[in-house]
Parts: sequence; structure tokens; C-alpha cells
Amino acid sequence: MSEAILASLGQLYPPDRLLTRPAELIPFESDALTAYRARPLAVVLAETQQEVIETVRLCNRFGVPFVPRGSGTSLSGGSLPLKDGIVLALNRLNQILHVDADTRTAVIEPGVINNSITAAASPHNLYFAPDPSSQPICTIGGNVAYNSGGAHCLKYGMTSNHVLAIKAVLGDGEVVTLGGASLEGIGPDLTGLFVGSEGIFGIALEITVRLLPAVATFRTVLAAYHDLQAAGNAVALVVASGLLPGAMEIMDRLAIKAAEASVKAGYPQDAAALLIVELEGEPNQVEVEFDRLLEVIDRSGAAEVRTARDDRERARIWKGRKGAFSAVGRLSPDYLVQDGVVPRGKLATALAEIERLSLAYDLPVANVFHAGDGNLHPLILYDGRLPGALERAKAMAGKILRLCIDLGGSITGEHGVGVEKLAYLPAMVGQADMCLMQNLRLAMDPRQLANRGKMLAVNGPATSAIPTSRTEGGIAQAPPAAFSPATVAQLQQIIRSHRAILVKGAGSKPALSTPGDDLTTVIDMSSMSGILDYEPDEYTITALAGTPVAEITQLLAQHGQYLPFDPPLARAGATLAGTAAAGISGSNRYRYGGARDFILGIRFVDGQGNLLQGGGRVVKNAAGFDLPKLMVGSLGRLGILTELTFKVFPKPEAFATLSVEFKAVDTARRAMIDLSRASLDLEALDLQPTDHGARLWIRISGLAQLLDARLDRLQALVGDGQILTGAGDERYWQSVSEFQWAPWDSALIKIPLTTGQIPAVEALLRPQNAPRRYAVGGNVLWLTLPDLPSSLAESLSHLEMAGLVLRGAPGQPCIGTPPGADFARRVKQVLDPDQRFLEL
Repeated sequence: MSEAILASLGQLYPPDRLLTRPAELIPFESDALTAYRARPLAVVLAETQQEVIETVRLCNRFGVPFVPRGSGTSLSGGSLPLKDGIVLALNRLNQILHVDADTRTAVIEPGVINNSITAAASPHNLYFAPDPSSQPICTIGGNVAYNSGGAHCLKYGMTSNHVLAIKAVLGDGEVVTLGGASLEGIGPDLTGLFVGSEGIFGIALEITVRLLPAVATFRTVLAAYHDLQAAGNAVALVVASGLLPGAMEIMDRLAIKAAEASVKAGYPQDAAALLIVELEGEPNQVEVEFDRLLEVIDRSGAAEVRTARDDRERARIWKGRKGAFSAVGRLSPDYLVQDGVVPRGKLATALAEIERLSLAYDLPVANVFHAGDGNLHPLILYDGRLPGALERAKAMAGKILRLCIDLGGSITGEHGVGVEKLAYLPAMVGQADMCLMQNLRLAMDPRQLANRGKMLAVNGPATSAIPTSRTEGGIAQAPPAAFSPATVAQLQQIIRSHRAILVKGAGSKPALSTPGDDLTTVIDMSSMSGILDYEPDEYTITALAGTPVAEITQLLAQHGQYLPFDPPLARAGATLAGTAAAGISGSNRYRYGGARDFILGIRFVDGQGNLLQGGGRVVKNAAGFDLPKLMVGSLGRLGILTELTFKVFPKPEAFATLSVEFKAVDTARRAMIDLSRASLDLEALDLQPTDHGARLWIRISGLAQLLDARLDRLQALVGDGQILTGAGDERYWQSVSEFQWAPWDSALIKIPLTTGQIPAVEALLRPQNAPRRYAVGGNVLWLTLPDLPSSLAESLSHLEMAGLVLRGAPGQPCIGTPPGADFARRVKQVLDPDQRFLEL
């Protein structure tokens, strides 16, 4: 078999790109986790997407496992090769295929270096936000595979929050396209599921990422403390102040020593802990917030406080922090690093236990961590030349992982499970959840060839943990009816005994929850309501599926917080699960992201009655597949949500809106594009066609005393217009959120798009004079029509677009051509094999 595949690869690759000699294979035997090593059969240096596809298909033909590899920076053994397997080195697939400044997107190949994306975007005043410490050398393909994070995750999210679309070759050789260039989508978030799958679904060939406007101003503070606990308490004070820093990082004495020896960052040498806090945004706003931050730091008892006076000093501070991992190599010949996550309020407990473990195992530990999101990075120092040292380090690392689980956190925040944490994922999730993940893996790669041995220790078929209720004639089927379960057990029983199931919340989106015939069983989830857990200091809230959004919003407001994705139809009774399942967000999701970007954890019941979970209750988690994102937009056709956890943010102090009239839609569109690329902190940016042209609605938020000056700046950019503040501003955006401009008895359709597609859509809709609104910076069209003509679906398909019908005739709510249909069918077959739920 080895000779056969090598011969076939020899026909595909020239000799200098097919590596088989031992000396050629040595550099690929391990990645950054050097404690694990294996020698592959061969390494291929692919240069084109087609070569990758053909290699995967050859591996399937011969049954040979393969491992995709970028720069090899994985710290969990994610790109460890397999003995007698093939390594696909992807570094030469390094083309930035397209940067579209108007849509703020870039299409790139997997071998592109993280930093190179920002380098290509910077001439357009744009940048790529995810910033792992290895960003000068790590590739975007690896970032996607492991859902990499970085120092600025708390505010901007992880890699998955910035990936819009993926073209991939699955493990069985099929090529699929998931997602699109718009910030919003239709149907299950398949892109969100693929990101973080650790290469066991397949290999990303093209990745579409979103870009952000370059930050206008940074203010960076370095505070020194006499002990770690004081630095942790300072983080709590910053959070309680209502500030939302771009980053909060902590380093302990040993990490400080290593950084100083390596990069000479100028850190205080007598400090037991350093806290780095960075604010960013519009200059006037940041300067006032900076004064507030310094007051908080002063109250925290810092022994010394330094502020970066210019970009050079800022870069120096961050160079020490981002170089800490490699710097530790100066203190010890070997180290293991963990990246478990704990609730921020339990950081002190975790650090105290790590210190105890360090003494017990007689192994020094250097602590570096993302304090803003509770992501620990204990570096366990050992000398692999000493007998038993590696085993002691591994045992201690395992204790730390179990500690994170016990404290309600995650075994990985950004490095992934890889090979290192294989034994600990089952300890974090249940047996049914492991079975589900294995079955999803088998659906994409039946022979389990793609990155075999990573994330999932199981290498064989998995079965459902709960048997399906069957009779000789098939599924035991009760007559259609309407049910309102009060418990999960009741919901499970209903699902097991019915087919053609349609889930309903409060009915605020009737086209999604009204049966189209008398054969459909309706499950009303409104009885399963209530807030289960709210931790203002942790920025998380957990509630049952039927909890009204208005109830959650009211509670958050009492603590100065909000849901930044702006869930619509709250006054109409929209529920938390209904909002997530519909995959809809409001105009004010423009600044921070949509429902997919803020959902953290779920519990749900699948089509076989299994109670499953995904994610967790911490703001950062890279353990297992991202099932919470998958369920956003799934319409209850993959499973019925029972419980959801969302990230929340401090609510801005005040809001204001500028509305400017333009003589033509395209003129307003160009102004909207220019604003979207400017270094402005905009809460919402909508374009509304009118009888005489179009009107832009631009909303800002922040400190009340600065809004007038910021409005003046906006008017200097786009022209004078109507200004709304206070109650007037709130009433207007509430009317938008409730779609008061769209008649209740008319169809209401959500259509994701980009600013570049608006002219073609306008040509289609202008003759109908239909009320419409281009929201979220031109990424969503909200359209209302007296009825739903079949020609609209045909027109959308022609434009390669899709729509979601929220109000209108019941039936098939998705119209047009949603992407990723083949991939979605594979997922559906796993979660709902007996087709109990309606079709996607």
C-alpha cells in the first residue's frame, strides 16, 4: 500500500515536492509541542488547491491517513503526523486572492500568515482582528482549524467570529462551500461548525474573512503588583467599572523574568505580577476612558504604573507579552503549556491551586494568561533529559485541566484538544456528546483519514446513547398535535413519538412557527422559561429556551449591560431560543457582531430524543465542535434548544443618531461604504430607500459628554442631517427592531447580501416600490411585500442569494439558494436521522 500511494503521489508531485527521505521528514515529525513525535510516510508540498484535493482523494483511494500542516505552531500536537501517513504541507498555498475594501472582506488561502492579512488590508485602513501570539508565523489555515484566539478575544472574539465563508475539501474528497461574504447568513451556521474542527472534517482551501476599520487610538497601561492576587483583583475592578478594554493580560514573576531576558521589554524586575490593559477607539472617547482606567488602577494598589507614550512603547510592551512563550525556553530546556479557561471570578482559586501543584510536583510554572476571559497559560518547566520529568509534567498538566473542568471552565480556550488533551474532552462533556461529535466526524470523513487521532480518541462508529423508539413498521408515531412541554424529559418523549415536528416560541416570527398542514406536530417551548444563571462580572447569562428576550434585556439593564447583537421583536414577545434558531440580529449588531458571535453554550434535544450540549458558560472555549454556532439559524430543524448561554457587554452610557438624506440610493451606498471603512465606533449603519432617494441612519454610543463632538465629526464626513438623542433615539431604533415600518399582514423577508450586491437588488426591487431597508452596513436587506411571489425565490437563486421568510405564508421559510446544502444534509442525517423535524 505504501509503495502504491507513493507511486501515485509521484505522478502528482515533482521529486522536490514529494519528501520521503528521513532527513527530509525530520522537520515534520513534531509541531510546537515537541514532547510528541512521529515520522510520516511522506510529506507533500502542495502549491495549488487542486493538488490538495487530488491528494485527499488519493489517500481515500488507498486508505492512507493524512495530516494538514501549516507552520507547525500548534501547542496541542494538532499537526503531529501519523506513522505511515501523509503530511500535506500547505505553506505554499499562500495567496491573498482578493481584498474587497468596500465589503471589508478578504479571500485567502490556508498558507497565508496571520500578520500578512493585516499587511494587505492596511492600505485600505482595515485590519484582521484575531491576534494569536504566534501571528508573525502561524497560518490562517491553522487558525481556522483550532479557532485561535489572542489578547483581544474578549472584545472581538476568536477566529470563528471573523470567518465568513470556507471552501473546503472534506475527508472523503468532496469539495464544499460554506457561508458567504455577508456578515449574516441563512440556515445553520455551517462555517461556525467547521472552524475549530481541528482538521478532522477536512482541509480549508479558501477562507473569506471579515476585516475591521483600523483602530484610531490605543492607550496601553502596564501596572506592576506585589502578588498575583492583587493583579487579579485589579481585573475585577476594571470589569466592574463598565469599561470594555480591547485586552487585559497578566504575567507572573517567572514570565516577566523570561520576557526580559529574551526581548528586554523594560518590565519592572521586582514585580510579582504585571497587568497590561489596553483601550482602543475614537480618540476623544479613549482619552476620557483612559482617565477612568487610571483611577481604577490607582485604587487597585498597583506598586508601579506605566503608560505607553507612543506606538514604539506600546509595541515594546506587547513584544514582551507575545514573546513570553518562546522566552521561557531561556529558563528551561523544555516546557508544556496549557490553555484551560476558568470563570474570571475563579482565577485566584485556579492560580493558588497551580502554585500548590508546582510545589507538589517540584516543577516551576510561569503563568501568562488572558485575564479578561479567564484563559490560563501555565507553562510547566521541566528538563526532558531527566528520567520521569516529562511524565511528571504531563501528570501536573492533567491536574490543571481537571481543575478547569471542576471550576466550570474549559480544557482549552484557543489551542484545541489535539493529541495532548484527548483524555480530557470526555471528562468535560458527556458520553452522548462524544457520540454526537464522532458521528459528525464520520459524516464528513467515513474512513477517518483526516487528521486521525486528534480531538476525538474514538476511532470507530459511534451509536446514539439513547435508542430510538421503533415498531416493526418503523417509528412509533403518535397523531399530530400541539404540545407545551414543561420539562426536558417531556420534550424528549414528545420528540421520540412524533414526526413532522415544528418548534414554536412566542410566535413573533409566524412563518417559521406556523404549520403548513394538519400533519405537523407543533411543540410550543414558551413554558420552558426562566433565567438560570447571570454573572455580571463574568459577562455571561444563561436562560431556558422560552425566556422572553425582553425579560433578559430588563435584567441586564439593571446591571448596566446588554446583548450587543440587538435581538429584534422583543416587544412582540421574541424568545431567546427563537431568536437564536432564526439566526436574526438587529441593526445594532453592526459594531460587535450577531447572535452567532455571542452565543457560548447550549443544551438541546436532537431528533432521537438525546439531550446534548455544546460550548459552556465561559466566554472562551475551543473544546470540541462549535455546536452553539451550528444551531444559530437552524430553525429547530436539527434539534430543539432547551437552554442557552450568551456573552453580554457593558451597555454604553448614551446613544445618538444622525440621519442624512441623499438624492440617490447609490450615492447613499457609497457614503455608507466610506463610513464603514473609517476609524469610527458606529453602533448601527442602515440605508433606507425613500421616494426621493435614500436616507442613511448612523448611530453612535459612548460617553454622553462626547456625543455632540462626535456627531459634528460625522456631519463633516457625510453632511448635515437630523439628529436624534435620548428618548427620540431610543424610540426610533426600537421601532426598527420591531419592524414597525413593515405592515404586520405583509411578508417580511431577511436577505443577506453585501454592499456590492445592492445595485443589482435595487434594479430588481425598485419597480415594485417595496418598503425595504439595508441594515448592518449593507449586509442585510429587510424586505416587506404584500405577498410572497415565487419570482422572488427565482430571482434570488439567479443572484446566488437566499432569503428567510419571517412573516408570510407558512411552508418552506428558506428561499433562493442557501450555501452548503450538501454539507448541511450530512449534519442533518446525524442529528435527525429519522427526519422527525421538518426539512432544512
